[in-house]
Amino acid sequence: MNKERINLTSEEVEDFDFTGGRQWGLREETYDFIETIRTDEYSDGPSWDTIVKRKSDGKFFKWNCWKSSRDYKMESGRNYMEEVFEKIISKKIYE
Repeated sequence: MNKERINLTSEEVEDFDFTGGRQWGLREETYDFIETIRTDEYSDGPSWDTIVKRKSDGKFFKWNCWKSSRDYKMESGRNYMEEVFEKIISKKIYE
């Protein structure tokens, strides 16, 4: 299965607000914030996966970023958002 990847230019990364709001605008598309997942245990400092949903077609995308001493950066120079798929997992518990 091929996942859509949205590569960001250096200028788009500079203008991108990694921390901001409930919506993002990129290339005449609107993305709604869904969830932020902490990934600190896999990095040397504060880091997050951010999940957004593109309004035009309902696709989900994820990017990883981390906090440097000055600002937020995309993980390991990966200047892209990658399509992800929502999966619901049920768990049986006994109380």
